[in-house]
Amino acid sequence: MKKLLLLWVCALSVCLTGCSDDDTPERVPDPELTLTPDAPIVFAAGGGDAEIAVTTNMEAWKAESDRTWCKVTMQKGKFTIMAAPNETTEPMPIAVVTVTASTGDRSISRKLQVEQEAGAEKIADLSGEGTANCYLVAAAGKYGFDATVRGNGATTEGLAAPTALAGTSAGVVWQSAPNLITEVALADGRISFRIAGPGNAVIALRDGAIQWSWHIWYPENEVAGIASKTGYEVMNMNLGAMGNKTADVGSYGLLYQWGRKDPFPAAPTLTGTTETVGAPIYDAENNEIRITNSSWASTSDNNLEFAIANPTICLSNYAQFSTSRDWLLAAQSNDALWGNPKGAERSETNEFVNKGAKSFYDPCPVGWRVPPADVFRTFTASGGYAWVVEEFDIADTNGDGVKSLEDYNHGWTFNLGDSAPSYFAAAARYDGSYAMLMGSMSGLWGSYWGNAPYPGDMFRGGAYSVLSFQIKNQAGSEMITASPAGGGARADAYSVRCIRE
Repeated sequence: MKKLLLLWVCALSVCLTGCSDDDTPERVPDPELTLTPDAPIVFAAGGGDAEIAVTTNMEAWKAESDRTWCKVTMQKGKFTIMAAPNETTEPMPIAVVTVTASTGDRSISRKLQVEQEAGAEKIADLSGEGTANCYLVAAAGKYGFDATVRGNGATTEGLAAPTALAGTSAGVVWQSAPNLITEVALADGRISFRIAGPGNAVIALRDGAIQWSWHIWYPENEVAGIASKTGYEVMNMNLGAMGNKTADVGSYGLLYQWGRKDPFPAAPTLTGTTETVGAPIYDAENNEIRITNSSWASTSDNNLEFAIANPTICLSNYAQFSTSRDWLLAAQSNDALWGNPKGAERSETNEFVNKGAKSFYDPCPVGWRVPPADVFRTFTASGGYAWVVEEFDIADTNGDGVKSLEDYNHGWTFNLGDSAPSYFAAAARYDGSYAMLMGSMSGLWGSYWGNAPYPGDMFRGGAYSVLSFQIKNQAGSEMITASPAGGGARADAYSVRCIRE
């Protein structure tokens, strides 16, 4: 028994001797990962970068972004988040940067939210390739232009060099539809605005009174040039038109007193009556307004300063009709307003010698100008007046093989170029004496201005109409005429078909 007890004690002693603290499994610390800073990051629209420190007890770590706009680069103990400028008008989609630290099969992750604010809407520069009294736009959006320059800023024969403009505010004078133009602002000598869709508008620079104004033109169809038989590149539609479809009131465009830069609306319908007035226009508060006329009994407003400050007033020549057909006071009549004061001069072969240059009163957009007197001379067989349709260079629009009145459709389609017909709408005119639209002649009369004065021995205050035609007289009787070299009273407001500079 004693022997058995001794053996048991010895065995226990051996067991106790073999066990020690070194045999206890080592305790592995929990994974740790700290990001500094760890708050969400918000970049401004201009972009930037943010440095994040990484502290971990793991052997390795990595940082990854789930958005391509949010870039991540890693360095020892840190990583950098970078964002380029946001050129959109919407905030960038939220990005998540995931940081994962690991040792073997053990890992830990942290997530960091990254945002970027919306970019400011870009303002397209309409005057980047030159200034003008008319700016052509092709899409809705935000635009701006240099408002320190009068027209194209050019010095041309017969006109003093234009002075720089300065104003204190800008706003809509008229627009062809409510809310067509919004967000008009003046800053650092530039006017900016938003346009909602196709149409026409006039925007003015003010310092109390209007200092200058600009026509904003957004047509429905693309403006392009057509090579004419006379060697000019002619615009494919009337100035201010929405397009150039046959028998479409949108083809009428706008009407201009000779030498003035500011337009008036044509009739709102293809045909009209003596009660028809210009298409409705609206002020900045979307109130309907009208083009009005100056006094028939006085010439006190018949001067350039008044015309510039009042772009919605058609100036009457009634009080001086017997001595001058100009909208300017006879003593102030200026042949140079549209850049071709000697445009009526002819050579020994009866060719027009002077073509002129674009002046700072020219109403055409950048790259275009009012044409000289000979632009449409091929429209009649003689280059002058014609009373027989067979002598008109028109297209056979109805396809019957005959040139006749049947080819007329609220205007003629003339063979502007070789195999290049172009429709010329009969938008009528504002009569210079009454300074009101002759609505009853809409669709029946068409008149187009050139840049040259008409010879003074015919009548004072006249200018070249590079195209005029009619199919009825004011009494309603048939009277078919066409002329690419007629004269008109400068106080009349006609259509304009620009040519490429």
